[in-house]
Amino acid sequence: MLLKFMYIYGIVCGLMPAPLKKGQFLLGYKLRWYLIYTACLHGGLLTVLPFTFPHYMYDDSYMSSNPVLKWTFNLTNITRIMAMFSGVLLMWFRRKRLLDLGENLLLHCLKCEKLDNHSKKYSTLRKRVRNVLFQMLLVANLSILVGALILFRIDSVQRNSKTAMILAHITQFIYVVFMMTGISVILFVLHWQSEMLQIALKDLCFFLNYEERNSLTLSETKANRSLGKLAKLFQLFAENQRLVREVFRTFDLPIALLLLKMFVTNVNLVYHGVQFGNESIETSTYTRILGQWVVISHYWSAVLLMNVVDDVTRRSDLKMGDLLREFSHLELVKRDFHLQLELFSDHLRCHPSTYKVCGLFIFDKQTSLAYFFYVLVQVLVLVQFDLKNKVEERN
Repeated sequence: MLLKFMYIYGIVCGLMPAPLKKGQFLLGYKLRWYLIYTACLHGGLLTVLPFTFPHYMYDDSYMSSNPVLKWTFNLTNITRIMAMFSGVLLMWFRRKRLLDLGENLLLHCLKCEKLDNHSKKYSTLRKRVRNVLFQMLLVANLSILVGALILFRIDSVQRNSKTAMILAHITQFIYVVFMMTGISVILFVLHWQSEMLQIALKDLCFFLNYEERNSLTLSETKANRSLGKLAKLFQLFAENQRLVREVFRTFDLPIALLLLKMFVTNVNLVYHGVQFGNESIETSTYTRILGQWVVISHYWSAVLLMNVVDDVTRRSDLKMGDLLREFSHLELVKRDFHLQLELFSDHLRCHPSTYKVCGLFIFDKQTSLAYFFYVLVQVLVLVQFDLKNKVEERN
């Protein structure tokens, strides 16, 4: 049900390469109306673009006397527009690649679904998956809601300009939020399939350990069945890794621009927090509460993205490596099983799952923590610049 909600949001925002019908993407003549709708939607985003930078925000708002606030406002808008356009261009110029990726992802999920034997382990996994998907859906809607409400709190005598600005910002914000949520969901679905593979591998290990303790030899049937299952799991794991790398390659530029947008937004939010804290900006209790929820939703979204990227890269390899080591002491299995196990281990060792953003830096938890600390450094620089301006004004 939660995945259906995500799918509906993707269709409404024009973020799907094509609608689905009975597990298949619509192509040819049936796709025409969706392409027309997407073109109109993207045309609307272009139409409201000039209203993103209204004059009253610079001359008749709380930031009119603070050049740093104006700078962060401009930079936040520019990075959001860049991220939005990366998604728009991706939809039009790489639609065929997105369709191929979607079909391969659906086929991979169908293969992994056959591993589910409705045991307690798989039920627990499904509950965890529903919990994370619910968080993604909740934080996306919460971000849009509190972002819209905070925009309405900006005072202005120019009502028409304010309405146009709010419309432009909300439409762009909705598009960017669900674009980031969509990428997170795709990666999380692949992580879900990887977790299913790990459960199946644990079950195989448990079965062979049981046979090791209670039998002198492993029957031909059981040996062949175990070898076949290990080979199948190896094939599915390699396919999962290949799909993860394909997702990162396809969405490399949008992810890079989304991270840049998150960094600038982070600086903007923390700096606003400092301004609210020292009462440089006049505000009410209601606006303070809204501001706190904006910060919470932003960091919640960032943590979800950070965790899902870490899960499909570093943690996935570590977990699979630990599971493969549990087979090393088995003696009843045949030589073919050990050879297949070595192939699995060599593949894991030679094809580590790491993601370099545009080939510049590895995106993992350590990088994310360094990014948060760097935001604080930037805010301290801005605060010092702000204090210097105030001293000059007094003199």
